Amino acid sequence: MKKLVLLSVLILVLPSCERGNFEADSYLIARIVGFDMNCSTCTLEFPDDSLNVRKEIGKSPDNKYQSVNLNRGNFQTGQLLKVKIRQPATDELSSCIDLYPSYNYKSVFVTEYEDFDNLVLNDTITLSTNDCLNDVENHFYICFDTVLNDSRCPTGVYCFWEGNAAARFRYQSYNSNPVIFSLNTHKAFGSDTIIDKFKFTLIGLTPYPNAHHIIKPTDYTAKILIDKI
Repeated sequence: MKKLVLLSVLILVLPSCERGNFEADSYLIARIVGFDMNCSTCTLEFPDDSLNVRKEIGKSPDNKYQSVNLNRGNFQTGQLLKVKIRQPATDELSSCIDLYPSYNYKSVFVTEYEDFDNLVLNDTITLSTNDCLNDVENHFYICFDTVLNDSRCPTGVYCFWEGNAAARFRYQSYNSNPVIFSLNTHKAFGSDTIIDKFKFTLIGLTPYPNAHHIIKPTDYTAKILIDKI
């Protein structure tokens, strides 16, 4: 009887040795930072989710992970993707990655991916909190990170001045470090800025404060205009 119980336990455990239990059920932001020279597959980093990936997949040098199924021919360095990942099964590791890796990075299997939506220059774009838009032609993307503060006079309240809200954004060209900047709803505090020959102007920030409603950080949507100068 004991042998039968032990055998049953082994049958349940063995599949988890072939492939880890972790599989992301929501999209993560991945950035392509290079390619494996032997397999020509993409090397990924997770700028906003590195702690979660490291916890679930395991530590990897420089927080970079080697995809086993994204081929470099379809992507370019610096490109952002929305991905769902899991630990790869043993039979999904090709010999060039398993036996002769270019780097000592942990491997991940991308179960699903989506390109970030593309933006149109000289047009007003809308970004939700933690959302990004990509400019494939000019090789950069822009993300709306969060609202730093919102002191705009709430609807239904008398104020001495209109107040101000500051929103934080992240600009990154494909081959450089990110630039973090803030734009304000009140022009006196700076509602526009210029980075790499692009002008970013905050057009609006919604929802507008209401005395009877609490705005959660994830509720905000920013409208910005991007001009090439």
